[in-house]
Amino acid sequence: MKRLPIVLVAIISWTRPAASMLSATTVVSLDYCSDQYVLEIADQTQIRGVSHEASKPFSYHQKLAIGLPTIRPTAEAILAISPEIVVYSWAGNQYLVSILTRAGIKTINISNCQNYKTIFTNFTKVAEALNRPITSIITEQQSRISTLKSQPKLSMRALYITPSGTTGGIGSDIDAMIRLAGLENMAASLGYLGWRTIPIEQIITNPPDLYIVSFFNAHEVSLSYWSSTRNPYIARSMGEIKTVSIPSRFLSCNGMFSVKAAEYLRASLD
Repeated sequence: MKRLPIVLVAIISWTRPAASMLSATTVVSLDYCSDQYVLEIADQTQIRGVSHEASKPFSYHQKLAIGLPTIRPTAEAILAISPEIVVYSWAGNQYLVSILTRAGIKTINISNCQNYKTIFTNFTKVAEALNRPITSIITEQQSRISTLKSQPKLSMRALYITPSGTTGGIGSDIDAMIRLAGLENMAASLGYLGWRTIPIEQIITNPPDLYIVSFFNAHEVSLSYWSSTRNPYIARSMGEIKTVSIPSRFLSCNGMFSVKAAEYLRASLD
């Protein structure tokens, strides 16, 4: 059986204040996707820490993160400030969760967002844990989705392509965003499932009516030397075919802000 480091044993053994003694439920988030939910829902006075990526340009709530303390996703760092709630997406693991549970800290895992129902479920479980209102946020999102769905469909085949030449097919958050904007997703029409690299030959022989791009101005993206986006044809094609660049903060968290992305895309075409 793995033995805990002495420092963790000492911190876990510390008796935490009763909830009734605290003015509000305190929380930390461990990665920038969980940051977004906490920043959206929690009162600033509740937040004891966010990840170091919360204030990056690709963070939707970058401005709300300014001035907040940052925290490393380690047991030592979390236990040292003893929040009541820890929210995480990919930064948590079972060993960390077990330590926090033994210390009496509740953990909330943000599920991967494949549809709007999952997004609303994530919102709800974070809001309930923090005793914060959530109905208005979900109602507003549902209203915006209905407005987009009520708009006429556009006869355009759109291809989303990342700097590394990847596209989002059936079941991806990008597919949902493109369809919500009233467009046909070229990757889905080709039968692509999830995320995959699109061959340059496919684009040359079957060009889209519209390119959708993002992250091309980011400094922290992985760009393969063999990426299709390095091909001169793509650069020339994007100059000839309408191209919409969506701000990376709308797309960087598994579809959480895909409604905003769809609104931005549609407004760019109307």
